[in-house]
Amino acid sequence: MSKLEFNIVEIPEEESQRSVGLEEEDLDLSPYEFKGGGIDLQFYRTLHFIRVNFHVDADVELVCDRSLESYIQPIVSDYEVLFKVDVQEETENEDGAVRRFNFSSNTLSIEEEVRDTIMLNVPIKKLHPKFLDEDGSPKEFETKKYGDVAEEDEAEGIDPRWEKLKKLKN
Repeated sequence: MSKLEFNIVEIPEEESQRSVGLEEEDLDLSPYEFKGGGIDLQFYRTLHFIRVNFHVDADVELVCDRSLESYIQPIVSDYEVLFKVDVQEETENEDGAVRRFNFSSNTLSIEEEVRDTIMLNVPIKKLHPKFLDEDGSPKEFETKKYGDVAEEDEAEGIDPRWEKLKKLKN
């Protein structure tokens, strides 16, 4: 049984809270590497449903798109899952999900939702923090030229081959 799977009988009626610490091996975030974190859970249990609100605070190791250096990206997010018995169709959106609940299994798992919440908060453009300014915006980077650089006058002049082609056209 994983750390994100809970026995229904152990969840008290009405409101309750738990905190779960996760290690690297507790969650598979392929192709990224999970470095650990914590989850604060709030349960609300009735006879008809169980609502689970969770707050994820995790670290993921990413590779910078600009420098190819590894760095740790903190991920912070909230999500809500509602487990109901009489759900005909499971639904989900960016704020929460409604899942069908099977009392015969006597357990509920939020591992998939936690994994998806972390994965959806991984930035599309992975940029090492050393390339960000105080506001979190990318810093301007300078381009360097190596070797002989042509003089501006030569670079702005028209290539003589183009001149000959223009004469042929006329």
